[in-house]
Amino acid sequence: MAGAEAVAQFKDAMVFLAAAGIGVPLLQRLKVNPILGFMLAGMAFGPYGLGQFAAQYPWLGWVTINDAASFEGLGEVGVIFLLFTIGLDVSFARLWTLRRLVFGLGSAQVAASAIVLGGALTAAGLTFWPAIVAGLGLALSSTAIVVQLLVSRHRFATPEGQTTFAVLLLQDLTVVPILFLVGALSAPPGETMTEQVLNTVLYGALAVALLLLAGRFVVPLAMRAAARVGNHEVFIAVVLLVALASAGATGAAGLPTSLGAFVAGAMLAEGAFKHQVEADIEPFKGLLLGLFFVWIGMSIDLAFVWSNIGEILIGLVALVVIKAVVLLGLGALFRVPLPVSLQASFLLAHGGEFALILLTAAAGAQLLNHDDAQTLIAVVVLSMTLTTPLDEIGRRLGGFAEGRRAERPRLQTSDKDGAVIIGGYGRVGQTIAQVLDAESVPWMALDADPALVARARSNGTPVFFGDATRKEVLLRAGANRAPAFVVTLDNAQLAERMVRAIHDEWPDTPLMARAKDWKHADHLRRLGVDDVIPEAVEGSLQLAAHVLQGLGFDEELVTARIAEERERSKINHD
Repeated sequence: MAGAEAVAQFKDAMVFLAAAGIGVPLLQRLKVNPILGFMLAGMAFGPYGLGQFAAQYPWLGWVTINDAASFEGLGEVGVIFLLFTIGLDVSFARLWTLRRLVFGLGSAQVAASAIVLGGALTAAGLTFWPAIVAGLGLALSSTAIVVQLLVSRHRFATPEGQTTFAVLLLQDLTVVPILFLVGALSAPPGETMTEQVLNTVLYGALAVALLLLAGRFVVPLAMRAAARVGNHEVFIAVVLLVALASAGATGAAGLPTSLGAFVAGAMLAEGAFKHQVEADIEPFKGLLLGLFFVWIGMSIDLAFVWSNIGEILIGLVALVVIKAVVLLGLGALFRVPLPVSLQASFLLAHGGEFALILLTAAAGAQLLNHDDAQTLIAVVVLSMTLTTPLDEIGRRLGGFAEGRRAERPRLQTSDKDGAVIIGGYGRVGQTIAQVLDAESVPWMALDADPALVARARSNGTPVFFGDATRKEVLLRAGANRAPAFVVTLDNAQLAERMVRAIHDEWPDTPLMARAKDWKHADHLRRLGVDDVIPEAVEGSLQLAAHVLQGLGFDEELVTARIAEERERSKINHD
């Protein structure tokens, strides 16, 4: 029996990997978002899709997942890592930069949309608490889809992009209180509602407090120990351990495990390892998130959806209209320009992945019956498929309101408003940082020495642990917005790898580097470096200048002599 179960689980894993590796890429060629691709794959190969015909055609049993419950554990792992990645994106620096839109417009949007949607669901027949939970979930939009769309269309830095992102940030922050609410409502039925809420708040607050303490004192030690090993696999293992252990802690306290994963991500988001963590989990993040979206797709009863399509379409129209109108009205209240407000309103008018998590959890806790959960999940999924068309409508309306063509979105004057990125924070990197500080130029440094990073951060400097030779790490550090790069790595091979990564991906951004000697400098120039300083030669010339000055030679004569020797050194090398 155990052997049969193992074979079934192995087969389910094979079906999932085939869907992820073959089906989703094919759908992407048809311009289908990967998230929607995973859900469509779940629908097609799940028990309500081709799996329902396995009894008549036994061979289908080998290429479909017949039991959604057997996949539930993997789906929950996907939920954990979805919330973990959302937590990684919650940056206090971003929150502070966009604080007016985040805490003003964002808070109002979530509250107003939840109230109106909850009221509509109550009028449709849901009782109070299920309507509140569903309304809160439906008020949230898909961070993954919207951010990907904005970045791919080069609109992230536009006014509508920043307004939309600010609202999404606040929506992500509401994950914590909503999960607390779900935990309270799903507590054992033997207690009164007041006792349930008090116990959940007490144990939940204790669990979160312990996680924050661990994040302050234990996690950094574990991360630094893994970083010293210099092995990416060990580092990734520690990251996964932190996410799963945090999820287990909140689960033991009676709260959803996803809450702990979110807290873990938020803790790492403010630490020195943020960019390296994001880069290291990137290769398989999509696969882990795909587990959740495949699970959601498998749980959609297509026969039920078809038989209730009228009610679902009415719910879809109501969701889009309510969210768009609410945000449009709030945009006027917060004095957001009408063209920007129109575009943001339509871009956020759909439901998101967190609504699917909440609705699934509410159904599991018996807060929603099967029919209501299926209806609302179908509404959310259909709304997610409409994200791109809704965005196009918003762009055209925004362009009309501004008196211009929507196809030419107005960008900000510069998209290079980030920090100078310094690769390596040794003595040369520190000197450059001090000069930039003196001129009030923002900068950030990446270094692979965890002890050096820890010392630097204890002084409040923006130094992060990370492999500066990897494009993924540089991108997470803000390379697409960096006004310049400085390569100060003392290892010649690593310096060349960093130069190649930068020149391949961001060839138009100024790139400066140190070199060991003229030979190394010439090699770096051929790789695309704009300005190279051969450290050994310049150090010798500066020392010679000090010697001449110490002997009493005139400063102008010394300067001329050093310039002459520098030029001669170049000629001799050539």
